[in-house]
Amino acid sequence: MEPVKSVKIYLNNADEVWKFVNIIRKFSGDYDLAAGSYTVDAKSILGVCALGTKKPLELKLVDPKGEESSLLTALGQYLIRE
Repeated sequence: MEPVKSVKIYLNNADEVWKFVNIIRKFSGDYDLAAGSYTVDAKSILGVCALGTKKPLELKLVDPKGEESSLLTALGQYLIRE
């Protein structure tokens, strides 16, 4: 099994959390969001809110179902470019 790909994202406020979750819910894949030792379902508004804002978060593409590039394009405004 290959390792799970991940990217860093940054959400400034609750409005961006809401927009992020609404974008990611349009995709059928399985995605997690992590901050330190805490991991939540990236499609859960409560889970993402619980992680907080104004810090880098790790978006884990657990099972992207072949939609990885279109997802990353849709989330482009939240990606941290390294």
